[in-house]
Amino acid sequence: MRKFLLIGSVIIIIAFFVQFEPFRDEPPDPRVEIQEKSIPTVQGTFCWSGMFSGQCVDKIYVDGLHMTEKSKPVTVMPNEKIQISFDPEPDTIKILRFNKETGKRVTLKNNQLVTPKEAGTYAYELQARWSENGDGQFAFLIKVD
Repeated sequence: MRKFLLIGSVIIIIAFFVQFEPFRDEPPDPRVEIQEKSIPTVQGTFCWSGMFSGQCVDKIYVDGLHMTEKSKPVTVMPNEKIQISFDPEPDTIKILRFNKETGKRVTLKNNQLVTPKEAGTYAYELQARWSENGDGQFAFLIKVD
């Protein structure tokens, strides 16, 4: 009986650490997809506190355009829906869209945003915040044909 209790306790402890990731030392990367096609992201500045450690890393990026200057854009169609998700989900997400001239805040509805109608290359900057652990910046690049 003790053997089963010990094995059960070990399994519960392992499941806890796998599920809640208390040893994470940076924010989770977002999943960014369009029609089940993954869009690569770039990690920017972040501050993160785990159970045993915390750190702030300044990547010294100016904005989403600067963050994605070495990225290859993913080609998309106008008015397509981009799905954005995190695990775990942040408490707040702010999204900025940049083209060559300007930056503009865009709205995320049901974890989706809609690509612009106008052709061009656009960088998106995600600013995500988790109240318990910290915050992080991420960016991705698309080209609307």
